[in-house]
Amino acid sequence: MKIKIGWLFVTVLVLTSCGGTRSMRTAKTAVKADASFSVKESLLPVEQQRKYDYFFLEAMRMKEKNEYDAAFGLLQHCLDINPNASSALYEISQYYMFLRQVPQGQAALEQAVAYAPDNFWYSQGLVGLYQQQNELDKAVALLEKMVTRFPLKQEPLFNLLDIYSRQEKYNDVISTLNRLEKRLGKNEQLSMEKFRIYLQMKDDKKAFQEIESLVQEYPMDMRYQVILGDVYLQN
Repeated sequence: MKIKIGWLFVTVLVLTSCGGTRSMRTAKTAVKADASFSVKESLLPVEQQRKYDYFFLEAMRMKEKNEYDAAFGLLQHCLDINPNASSALYEISQYYMFLRQVPQGQAALEQAVAYAPDNFWYSQGLVGLYQQQNELDKAVALLEKMVTRFPLKQEPLFNLLDIYSRQEKYNDVISTLNRLEKRLGKNEQLSMEKFRIYLQMKDDKKAFQEIESLVQEYPMDMRYQVILGDVYLQN
């Protein structure tokens, strides 16, 4: 019996909207390609920052005109001005991905996350890439950091549920469901998921306790008493 993370995600989470590199040419300009490593972007002198802003906006303008070669070249020039600019690193990583140059794209995206750890969408994009590459340990490590870094975002916890479920790490699934419950409050969907997982773990006692706690939480809601009766009958 597989955990149905998809419908659980749709039921209890409302998604928010989304927001917006070249890999370094030498070891001197490289950043550790590790999502746990984070540094702040260096502050440029005012004149250098103006140059960066100008060429970055030009790159975005070329991108809008579908002049991708020109945009790519301008982004590279941006990184000549500021090698650890997360915005340019992120944009150039997308070009590498489009060209199916995954190692270069991944390195650039990891650098963007390292230099801008508080940008949710950079981190979320890197998690998606790790999952595509089946680098699940890296994805989990980054997601756990995101849970702490972005306490108002529920997506990292749901991503963790999906990965832990696929890995059949049921103790971690339960732990993650408990963390979601602390944020969202006790509800039928989370309790039923925990109930199913406990059954998979052959822990019938905790499975039934989960539904019983739902009844205790909402004693005036007869639906939960009916659910409890149903699970008793089914099991």
